[in-house]
Amino acid sequence: MTSSEGGAAGTEEGGGRGGSGFGVGGTVTAGNGGSFAGTAGLGGTAGAPLGGTGGGGTAGTGAGVPDGWFCAVTAYADGKCDCGCGARDSDCKKTDIDHCERCNASGSCAGTNAQCPARINAMDTTKCIPSPPGWSCANSLYSDGKTCNCGCGAPDPDCKDATGDSCDSCNDSGACSHAQCPSSIDPDDNSACYVPPEWTCGNFSYGDELCDCGCGVPDPKCANETDAACDYCSSSSCTAGYGCQDRIDPTDNTKCKTPPPQWRCTARLYNDKSHCDCGCGAPDPDCASLDVADCDTCNATGSCSGLECPGLVNPDDNWSCVRPDQVPDGWTCPEYAYGDGYNCDCGCGVMDADCHGTELDACTTCSNCSTAQDCQNTVLATDITQCRPAPDGWTCARAQYHDGYSCDCGCGILDPDCSSDKPSVCSSCPLEGCTVGKCSHLSANDNTTCSVVVPSTWTCNRAYYADGTCDCGCGTFDDHDCASQNLEDCQICDDDGSCSSVTCKATNSLIDPTDNSTCVSN
Repeated sequence: MTSSEGGAAGTEEGGGRGGSGFGVGGTVTAGNGGSFAGTAGLGGTAGAPLGGTGGGGTAGTGAGVPDGWFCAVTAYADGKCDCGCGARDSDCKKTDIDHCERCNASGSCAGTNAQCPARINAMDTTKCIPSPPGWSCANSLYSDGKTCNCGCGAPDPDCKDATGDSCDSCNDSGACSHAQCPSSIDPDDNSACYVPPEWTCGNFSYGDELCDCGCGVPDPKCANETDAACDYCSSSSCTAGYGCQDRIDPTDNTKCKTPPPQWRCTARLYNDKSHCDCGCGAPDPDCASLDVADCDTCNATGSCSGLECPGLVNPDDNWSCVRPDQVPDGWTCPEYAYGDGYNCDCGCGVMDADCHGTELDACTTCSNCSTAQDCQNTVLATDITQCRPAPDGWTCARAQYHDGYSCDCGCGILDPDCSSDKPSVCSSCPLEGCTVGKCSHLSANDNTTCSVVVPSTWTCNRAYYADGTCDCGCGTFDDHDCASQNLEDCQICDDDGSCSSVTCKATNSLIDPTDNSTCVSN
């Protein structure tokens, strides 16, 4: 049997591997070496049964690239001095920049468009001069010697001046604009973009490839001011979609004929050629600017402000509102609820800036008066900042009385939400009531009272009385939890409200040894 052929030539990483022979006296030829330096190929397996001769692969003859080289392998030792590749090319006989022959090999930090000396570091030609702080585009685009790249956060030295007219490329990855020049590039500072403050659509849509309409100011991509020029209406203008001419003012394509979806005020107020209505969720074309000073009305029905101008209207974007830094004195509801731009909160002690009027119909929430938000039956009609009082004898929070939601027990009188006075019907035992949150404290046949009552002289947290733990120094003997009045039976002596500030086992304990409800004199 003839011997098998040798292995294939080695890869760039090493030499070839010898073939495997099989047969009587078979031989195995050696693998050819790779074109780049590497280890020798492995010998082939000897033939059987008498055994052939294993071939030995020869080492590659090519030169390997040095550590740190990140340009194309084929650029190394190819007869040209390549620079900016992370390591020195063996073709470079000297290290000064004048000997660089190629600065744009694939992978070079100078970029594929760069011509020597490009951005090669004069002190170390294996490296490039870094792009400046703020540069947001690819490092290789900065000062590549060919293209003026704009909108990249810092001036490109390839630009003849700082104007937008100098730009060659405006929509590189990382640039602030997303369209061909001039796009939204600032005419006087081509490192940045300029979007007029009155533009109400997305910033990336200004000066892109489409004529965007209904955005408050003209899009530079629109051929003229008519609706016929429109390509697109964004979701922040007049109902998003292509071919939106039927929704745009025929002679002024910066305005919509009908309110955009975000408009929350009465539709007839939008672009009525009369008043600048603010706080309505979208800019009113009747406003000369987005400054609150141009607003005529700030508290129309649907506005995020219930107060007259300036009210809660955003000073710089008069279609929206800002929450006040502080809530007024006397506000008893959560701070976040005041002037949140959404709900008229009633029963909060003072008028909410979100309320459009002083009638009950204005109220949308009333958490202080009703956990079920039944404002019509729980807010005081003559003063919507107050709750209707609960009947005499009710000891729990006003919001829990007849809220239409839960049967609250242990509150002194029967909750109308309870189907009977039996403890079995109770769904809640509020902390404020006699139960201190424990329905087990209720009387056996009367869910308005308790069989376990916290003494009026108890000075610690009411929930700690008869809770299974012997609390001491609380002004009254915890007779449900303590085996005796002796100090040795105390478990906790330093509750808030206790006369002692140290633990029961402390050597300096002040608890009276024979009357653990009190402390001894210092």
